[in-house]
Amino acid sequence: MGVGRTTFATITSIIVQAGKMIEPFTPLRVFLICALSAVLAVSIAPSVSAADAEPLDSRQEPSLEGAYNDWSLYAMQENGNLTCYLSSGLERSSDSVPRRRPAIVLITNRPSEGRRGVVSVNPGYTYEDGSSVLMSIGRRQFHLTPAGGSAWAEDSDDLQIIAAIRGGSTLVVTGRAKNGPATTDTFSLRGFGPALQALDRACPVAGATLAAAQATHKKRKKTR
Repeated sequence: MGVGRTTFATITSIIVQAGKMIEPFTPLRVFLICALSAVLAVSIAPSVSAADAEPLDSRQEPSLEGAYNDWSLYAMQENGNLTCYLSSGLERSSDSVPRRRPAIVLITNRPSEGRRGVVSVNPGYTYEDGSSVLMSIGRRQFHLTPAGGSAWAEDSDDLQIIAAIRGGSTLVVTGRAKNGPATTDTFSLRGFGPALQALDRACPVAGATLAAAQATHKKRKKTR
């Protein structure tokens, strides 16, 4: 803790009064001036203890943890819980939307909720009320539920979408902007395999990892 205001004023007064009693420019007066400077430095310095230091996993803003071709891994705190997500940016779009923000596809792990591989899309605009959003990966198609500026896959579709992404090269999302045009957005999927493994390492969720779960899902599909 820094020097209190009362203590600081007392020490300063003593040094100043002592300095007046000494002839100018003597070594002792120089020493007293230096001592006063030291007191000032201590008094205004913030007190930071080990308990006050912010831990690395307490950050509130997303922190870039790694890049894997077209995918980036981020970590952040949500209500005190660590959350990690992968994002892939827009490669091209069929139409322009005024004041549109960057569009991204997200794959999110929330260990505190036991949720792994939550698939969503942020198109960079607000969806038209009551509109539909379609995600296509190769021949596979999935309907997403729009909610304002995002669209979410059904929980039962998350695993299937991730398996399709692992085997695909591009992901296409079609939707309609509120009071605007319909858009067909294309996202690249390069680097998704290593990115997914990094996601599970950064934010492991109890149970099998996504990569292991998808391998099992693929194996079962082949044996049918």
